[in-house]
Amino acid sequence: MRRVPSPAVALFRAAALVSLAFVAGGTTGASSREEAPYRVLAGPYSKKDAKAGLGHSEARAKIELLGITVEFAAPEARAAFVKSIDPSAPDPFATRPGRPEIYSAFRVVFDNRTSSDVQFQPGNVVMLTDRKTQDFPVDLTDLYRVAAEVGVADPEAAIDRIAPLMFDSSTTIPAGRRVARLLVFGPFPPKWKELQLHFSFLQIGTQTHEATFHFHKQPLKE
Repeated sequence: MRRVPSPAVALFRAAALVSLAFVAGGTTGASSREEAPYRVLAGPYSKKDAKAGLGHSEARAKIELLGITVEFAAPEARAAFVKSIDPSAPDPFATRPGRPEIYSAFRVVFDNRTSSDVQFQPGNVVMLTDRKTQDFPVDLTDLYRVAAEVGVADPEAAIDRIAPLMFDSSTTIPAGRRVARLLVFGPFPPKWKELQLHFSFLQIGTQTHEATFHFHKQPLKE
């Protein structure tokens, strides 16, 4: 069943019009105040680690012989991942220089060392924050509608270029294979400090599992 859109969807759609207009070569006059620089690290917030500038970027889980690694993809890392898939492609989630980010992307890697195929449904992932918000991943249908609204000449071609980069619909990770793609959400809510990504209905063979990955915001030292 298709997940019910969260209240953040309206904000995402308005922001996405700005982003896709930029990618398509359009112009926009939208603006917003940027937050102070920060990085997104795995695990709960630690004042001691923040003061020392410590932390690690990857959250990991292992279910039987299925390894899952989740890492926030900051703009530079996101662009590098896009280039690793298609060296000629620009980052479709980039914003204009000086504009705040309107997508929050996580690089998710499944390493399936089990003897069974794994089924992953990105629509069953939810992002929960300490601001009492919840959000679900953006899918290609969302992006197609936005591309059509913003007047992209060939929305289907634009979506075809994005499809290899992100988890969209049900994905099979064959036994013995590794799959890495982006899980893309709308913008983070204002003043958030901690979040979790909850993966439910991960199917290994006939068994269903779930996993939760914790992240926090760590301000960068001036």
